[in-house]
Parts: sequence; C-alpha cells; structure tokens
Amino acid sequence: KGDVRDIDSLLEATQNVTCVIHTASYGMSGREQMPPYFDKVEEVNIVGTRNVIKACAKNNCKGLVYTSTYNVVFGGDAILNGDESLPYFPLHRHVDHYSRTKSIAEQLVLTSNGRGDLQTCALRLAGVIGRGESRHLPRVLDAIRKGLVRFNYYDEHGGKVDFIGLDNVVQGHVKAALKLVDTNRNIPGIGGQAFFLSDGCPVNNLEYFKPLMEHYGQPFPTTRIPMWLMYILVFFVHFVYSAIYRFIDFTPFLTPAELFKTGVTHYFSIAKARKQLDYHPVRPNDLSGIITDLREPHRSS
Repeated sequence: KGDVRDIDSLLEATQNVTCVIHTASYGMSGREQMPPYFDKVEEVNIVGTRNVIKACAKNNCKGLVYTSTYNVVFGGDAILNGDESLPYFPLHRHVDHYSRTKSIAEQLVLTSNGRGDLQTCALRLAGVIGRGESRHLPRVLDAIRKGLVRFNYYDEHGGKVDFIGLDNVVQGHVKAALKLVDTNRNIPGIGGQAFFLSDGCPVNNLEYFKPLMEHYGQPFPTTRIPMWLMYILVFFVHFVYSAIYRFIDFTPFLTPAELFKTGVTHYFSIAKARKQLDYHPVRPNDLSGIITDLREPHRSS
C-alpha cells in the first residue's frame, strides 16, 4: 500500500516499472464532493498526480496511463456524440472540485508527454458499473432496495448517458499501456492524447438500472420531475449543507454534479479509441453478472 501524496512511496513503487496506470482519485461522488473535503480532493488529484509524474520521470518509466473522466469536458451542458476535439470545460464553471481537479490533473499528465522517455495518455471514462464495483453500485442498490427511486428526471434530449463495464475498463487500460510502450516505429504513437471510453451504447440513466429494479420487484417510475425543479431542489439542499455542515452531519441525496451526470444528456463517440487503441467493448450495458451475484451472493464472495 502507498499514498500518491507521498512522493517517497511512489519513487519506491515505480522502480523497475515499464508503465504506470494511475487510477487513484478522490471526491467523485457523495459527501466527498462537499466543502469539508476540498483540501483532500486537491491533495490527491493534483498533488498526487504531480508526484506520480515526478516518480515516473525519475525512474525512467516508459508509459503513464491516466484514468480521467468525462467531466473534463462536461459541466452541465448537453453533449450529443461528442469527441476529443471538444475543449476543456472552463474550470471556474465546474460545480464540484473533483471535476475541476481532474481536469487540471489530466492536463498535467498530457503536457508531461515526452518528458525524457515518458509517454503519457488519458482515458476519459464513462460511469463505471460492474461486479464488485464499490463506488456507485452500493448506493444504487441501496436506493432501489429501499424503494427510494420513485420518479425520473431528464432533459429534453432524453437524459442519455454512457456507462462502461469493468471488463471494458480493464481492456482499455491494458491496450493503452501496451500501445504507449510499443517500440514499433511504424505504428503511430498515442503519446499526449486523450480517449473517451464507454460501452458505446448511450441510454437514459434510469433505464440502465431497470433490470436491477425488476430484480428487487420495484416498479419503474413513470413520474417525471422537470429538470428546472430538480435544479432548485438540489442546489437548495447544497446551499443548506454548505451553511450547516459544521454543526449537523448529513449527506445530501444528490449533489449538483450528480444531478448533471444523471439527468443531463452527455455521451461521446469511442471511434478514436476503436481506431487507435483497438478498443472493442464487450457485453455493453450488461448487468446480468451483478444480478447473478445478487441471486447467489456466495459466488461473489
């Protein structure tokens, strides 16, 4: 075990390593997106990434793959079939510190390409869901199990978003790492570039989780709340939390950033990853493995 905030542990961990995959981050969702955690978010996502780059350069690593996020270009404005030509979303307009710091970190990684022998790239992931995923899935299952999913909300484009299964996350990272350190000079390199990765099948956020609702015998919500009303509710709770969190400890059901991610249409082309990384997603939008584990919990233990 180590800590990306500790440069010495990174220097030790990267000795005699050809390629590093930097997935560590903090503040992606829930209460970690709120004001008390801003310092840690910055320490892990920015300072930690700087340390990873320094360690890779110091130990002459050949490749560095950075696990990034759609949020570096998305901040609440609808994006339909976007691609890597999109500019970074303005830092001052992000409603959460996680997205802001991940954007800064990605740019640090990509501008470090060519530092000595180091080749770098960034993989911008859609929402990750799969067997054993411990960030989003437990919250989703808990809400469904308790019957808390009683309404839907989405924008005029249908609230279509991307997801990516764990198998495809692994595939993308492995192929990017191999490509970065490939010494065949006849093959164009990917150093200094970013790639969107997803299952390639955009879907309404709640429709994606419909099989899980069916598993628990929960009805699929037919009531739709307008996005303008959701904005008012979520931002009001956010304001209240920011004012009283020092005195009363609670976790908002939905943060502003989570509202954007779940209700505002934003999906991206994976054509560049298909072409340059030979990335080919398998079992898109497949929750069958999760349902199997729910039916037979001993198999996932």
